[in-house]
Amino acid sequence: MNTLRLGGIVRHRSTARLLGALTVIAFAVCWGRYVLGAVPLDVHDVHWLWGDLSQVHTAWRQYLSDPDVVWLASTRMSHPLPLSIALFDPMPLLLLLARPVASFVEPGTQYFGYYFLMCLVLQALFAYLAALSALTRVGAGRGGASVVVAICCAFLIASVPYTFYRFQGHTALSSQWVLVLSIWAALATLEVRGSRWYLANCGVVLLATGLNPYLALMVCISSATLSLFRIRALGSAEVLRRLVAIGGVAATGLALFGFLGGSTAHSGGYGVYSMNVLGPFDSHGIARLLPLDVPDATGGQTFEGYTYVGLGVLSLMAIALLTYVNHRAPDNRFPFVPALAIVLLCTALAVSATVTVASHSLEIPLPGAVTYLLSRFRGSGRFFWMAGFWLILVSVCACTLRFGVRRAAALLMAITALQIVDVSTIGANVRNTIASGNALRVDGIAAAQYSAVLVFPAWQCDNQHTPAGGVRNYEAIGDLAARLKVPTNNFYAARTPADQTAYHCDYDGRFQSLDPRALYLVSGAVYADRGERLRLDHDCSPLQPGQDEWKCTPKRN
Repeated sequence: MNTLRLGGIVRHRSTARLLGALTVIAFAVCWGRYVLGAVPLDVHDVHWLWGDLSQVHTAWRQYLSDPDVVWLASTRMSHPLPLSIALFDPMPLLLLLARPVASFVEPGTQYFGYYFLMCLVLQALFAYLAALSALTRVGAGRGGASVVVAICCAFLIASVPYTFYRFQGHTALSSQWVLVLSIWAALATLEVRGSRWYLANCGVVLLATGLNPYLALMVCISSATLSLFRIRALGSAEVLRRLVAIGGVAATGLALFGFLGGSTAHSGGYGVYSMNVLGPFDSHGIARLLPLDVPDATGGQTFEGYTYVGLGVLSLMAIALLTYVNHRAPDNRFPFVPALAIVLLCTALAVSATVTVASHSLEIPLPGAVTYLLSRFRGSGRFFWMAGFWLILVSVCACTLRFGVRRAAALLMAITALQIVDVSTIGANVRNTIASGNALRVDGIAAAQYSAVLVFPAWQCDNQHTPAGGVRNYEAIGDLAARLKVPTNNFYAARTPADQTAYHCDYDGRFQSLDPRALYLVSGAVYADRGERLRLDHDCSPLQPGQDEWKCTPKRN
């Protein structure tokens, strides 16, 4: 009888957890559909892919149609020099997985909307699993109430605005599910020794390197910090082995997936694209219940430093903090101190050496070597993402310990409702912004068998005077080259290596020997200097009526 009863309890618990997982998946799908709207889910609609999304889409199209690609190096975006496609931030791991099936996909279509939907589903599911693991560590992992708490935690993590706000501009950086996956892996293997720990945690590090370096660094910070705080239990030798493994896998992954190709390229913006100290409270005035709009102190925090967490999450954190004033938590196995250390470290990196509070700023002097290293990650405001996820989990566990799992479940249901009401207007704003996107295109180019689309000046050389769109010309040129299925020398990359700049911006060298089969698009200044040379093999005419920009097509023999 006891065996039968135990078996029934186990089956009931498994069924409850399965229903909980299905619930968070359903929520994520509904929430994603609300935030995205119908436009991104139409695979034939590409007009909304402007800015960075347009360049990523071009990178996918060119890489998947390049018959001469070598691993992740292609000349299709930087003709005739090979360049790692990873520098266009297209999630190289997914590119490699997609290449074998590319021939079955209709050219020119996009699946970013469905990927964004998948990001929310994975983020919610991994948050649910992480919450269940965390609740077990505070002695509340059994019963239906614990499942409710885990569901609410997943809802909160899936609805943080700084995730879906990214849908307006970045695919790779929308992959914040990998951060939540790393938290779940860390909690599930916290006391595990041997190969299981390395497979789980270093596996997530490798996965993150195939998506984006920022995500990879955040995963490394979380895993390494948790290992360091377990030095007494593990011993210094084991902790050192773990740190070496984390760093080695990260370096190997970044090299394998092509990100190291631009690591030495000069880039400005460190301290500009940072997080304002008030960022978690700043919804840019578009939240329903907390429409706070903090001034952009650096001119780069409006998007890159967007870290609003929602009024529900803020309320949860406040309750967790206030209820532990003059109160000590009972013994438990949740890593509160290491988690808070991760929060502090990631927040410090997000704020950067240019500390801003509203419109006020303070510059903290750092050694040149430190500034050089930190500037590799100039969009420092993004580092708060990992801090935010850990804070939600810490607050959920703290409230569960303080109030008990049943009362915590009731509290979290109210907080979740508050969160959804508050961020619903942000979701609507994102949906409207996506629907109103309008990518630039080049018209009036006759279809022909061109060898390449060559632009002077190319975007990476002079993005103010480059033809066919100026600062946004990479949208139009990239689409044109992809439609013609030819390479181009015109690109916008996250980092531009020095050898690429030296070659493409050497106009004297490039005009010594022109390609008679290439389509040339040139500015008025370049045409004034080099038009005579171009007209020897090409017929030139204005690109658009009334504009001093020129197209030169090969002469017919």
